[in-house]
Amino acid sequence: MKRIFFCLVVLLVMSCNKVNVSNIPYARVYLELDLAFKDKDLVGALNHKEITSTNGQNYGTQLGFSGVLVVSGFDSSGNTKYYAYDLCCPYEANKNVTVEADNTGWAQCPKCGTKYEIAYGSGTPSDGPSEFALTRFDVTQQGNKLMIRY
Repeated sequence: MKRIFFCLVVLLVMSCNKVNVSNIPYARVYLELDLAFKDKDLVGALNHKEITSTNGQNYGTQLGFSGVLVVSGFDSSGNTKYYAYDLCCPYEANKNVTVEADNTGWAQCPKCGTKYEIAYGSGTPSDGPSEFALTRFDVTQQGNKLMIRY
């Protein structure tokens, strides 16, 4: 019995991978996107869009600390799911230092070099000095409309 308990404790400790929450200041986000018309470039696996200006957006749009990165990623079953993150690199915590996404499901900070996973919704860092995940926003999809809030 002690051996089983010991094995369970070891497995529990080894399975915990702590990702610290970013020190980026809280900033409200409210954004509506239309996947049928203006934002149709988001449709398709691993497509992404960086939104840094409220020009052409709906009244009341708020874009967080540095802007919003929207990604067409995957859920745990492999189905398409949309995720949104703040563009600010959490390691740099500077409004003017933003991550740059590509169509492989990763975003990278041009200053510190940290890569962040963005395709599955975690925003966790790898290959770099950051121990903070990207700030993630809530995304709700209703038909061809996406609503992003924080």
